Amino acid sequence: MRQIESITEIHQLLAKCLNHFATFCNANNLRFYLSNGTLLGAVKYKGFIPWDDDVDVMMPRSDYDQLMELSEIDRDGYRLLARERIPNWSMPYAKLSVESTLLQETSADFGVPCGISIDIFPLDNWPGYYPAAVLQAFYLSLLRRGLSASVERTFFTLRTGITRTILLLIWKFSRAMGTPFFLSLIDKQVERGRKREQSPYVGCIAWAAYGTGEILPSNIFDKTVKLSFGGVEYPAPAGYDVYLRRHYGNYKMDPPISKQKSNHTITLWDKSDE
Repeated sequence: MRQIESITEIHQLLAKCLNHFATFCNANNLRFYLSNGTLLGAVKYKGFIPWDDDVDVMMPRSDYDQLMELSEIDRDGYRLLARERIPNWSMPYAKLSVESTLLQETSADFGVPCGISIDIFPLDNWPGYYPAAVLQAFYLSLLRRGLSASVERTFFTLRTGITRTILLLIWKFSRAMGTPFFLSLIDKQVERGRKREQSPYVGCIAWAAYGTGEILPSNIFDKTVKLSFGGVEYPAPAGYDVYLRRHYGNYKMDPPISKQKSNHTITLWDKSDE
């Protein structure tokens, strides 16, 4: 297999995957929005953040659930990885994988082989009482950390001293409890969000990567705007400024040069030569 090291080639693969996803969603009347660093890239660069190596989208829960039932998305070299479709999948959100590639992120074992992919995050309702939403987000951030540690087959950190010891203990505890333990607890929180018919706050309960930053005013999704990403227009919430500030603070200012790098440690191979 050929190792893919060029960020340009990674961006090309991801752009094609996003286009496949968007075309499928449009054909099936499924709502989605650019999210996370992809939304930030669309706003600031009209494309990828130069050092980013993934694509993120989000979907209202009802549309996400519909997507899980449509097997036709698995075509043209793409495969939808989700627990609703593949029981061994170890993440509480979906990925659309480029099947001609094979990806290894640190030492993580996601249950099934995965290529370079776009992340698909479902949007659920938080409690209508903000302090209750904050407590739930804090609990979910702990579960997310535990789940992340549980899928890592080996321990690695650049931290030293007492911090390293604490992280090692967390990793050992998470591995001992196992991935299904954390998934089941996250599922219970997601189900609570499903049962709330409406709320002034929505966000990705299944993967609260930004903690309380995931508690978003639901009205920012009332309208949709189109943003250019790599020369193609994709939907974004009209209130994207609120979204980005909740996630990144002053997102209009570039981070220091030392932090202009991917949050992921990945190795990617092209399988098409096999």
